Amino acid sequence: MQFLTNNMNPTRLAENLVLPVILGTDMNAYGMARAFHEAYRIRSLCVGKSRLIFTERSRLVEIKIIEDFDQEDVFLPALETLAASLKKQYQHLILIASSDHYAKLSIMHSEALKKYFHMPFASLDLLPSLLLKDRFYALCETHGLDYPKTVSVTRETYETLPALPFSFPVVCKPANSPAYMAMSFDGMKKAYFVPDEDNLRDVLRLVYSHGYRDPMLIQDYIPGDDANGLVVNTYSDKEARVRLISIGKPLLEDPTPMYIGNYAVIRDTKQPEVSRKIIAFLEAIGYTGFANIDLKFDPRDQVYKVFELNLRQGRSSSYTLQDGCNLAAALVDDFVLNKPFELRESSGQGFVWFSIPKDVALQFTEDPQERSHIEAMVKAGRDENVYRYKVDRSFRRWLTFWRYDSMLRHRFKHFFVKKQNEDRGQL
Repeated sequence: MQFLTNNMNPTRLAENLVLPVILGTDMNAYGMARAFHEAYRIRSLCVGKSRLIFTERSRLVEIKIIEDFDQEDVFLPALETLAASLKKQYQHLILIASSDHYAKLSIMHSEALKKYFHMPFASLDLLPSLLLKDRFYALCETHGLDYPKTVSVTRETYETLPALPFSFPVVCKPANSPAYMAMSFDGMKKAYFVPDEDNLRDVLRLVYSHGYRDPMLIQDYIPGDDANGLVVNTYSDKEARVRLISIGKPLLEDPTPMYIGNYAVIRDTKQPEVSRKIIAFLEAIGYTGFANIDLKFDPRDQVYKVFELNLRQGRSSSYTLQDGCNLAAALVDDFVLNKPFELRESSGQGFVWFSIPKDVALQFTEDPQERSHIEAMVKAGRDENVYRYKVDRSFRRWLTFWRYDSMLRHRFKHFFVKKQNEDRGQL
């Protein structure tokens, strides 16, 4: 098969030099496997607790399923056993997490795992300050990174709401996202758009009555839709220097309640001031490894404000390939090839990235100018769908994603209409 890809001149690595070991089998895992394939034509190993369609029947990955792999008592011994075997075959094993939970487990067990793997993760010392959003905002305050006004309540104090220094509507979200997302209950959302105090009390009662134990954050709602946000993916090397930073502009998010905040369409953007601030912040706190940061523009004071920092590359991070920033190449340069420091930033070329069918993107992107940009990028061949990599096609994958696209069309039609009168982009 002819290889058609964004990277027409991949670097050839010695056989058995590098094996990416990706924790998870989701879209994020597939995006990282695609990055390694585009850069080096190598396959990755995806390790998870179950099979998901994004990596299923893919030529880019081998899949290993371990029952209850996301449980702490299973995770470390299973990964150590696997790594001991793989080290007999490969000179370099690179561990990559595709979810917050796997990132947290990797950091917690970094002392044991670094005997086998290169570990592109934040340090254990930084984990509490970055994992919990209320502590992260305190870190932002210290280092001059703008964020929305936020009030924290606990399971013990939420029934007596404090006076809010901002007006309704507000956003209510968990401070501990990994712990919260491990739960499941009727009415559960990733974050909640709250129009008034009565509704806020109902949300807090719902969440805490189902066993959530950590603080909930009540946050000033920044007006504006999906296109007012930014998504940032970075890689900081072993010396805590930012080697790569790529910034995209989301045009559309998934409106499904449990997937709100997952980007569906991203385009190019130039944001040198945001780039400068984030680099300064990450280097000031001594951050290492991948980071994924979400921001939104506040028209009231003309400032981009950060919501969270994820301790891994973003679910949508494969857009960085179109932006001239290959995350896999940054890893290999740092850990394997020991290349001198060089900052890689956005290429400045126009692009559009999809995790939904093009017709859905055009139908539900409301800004006429952004729809025109999508059309222009498609016409120019500067568009990519993360799960439709040209060298990874087969009839069974085509059929799987034909069905998946049909499901996405139904979801957008069903949920987007319900949200049409509601500002979006912060949930």
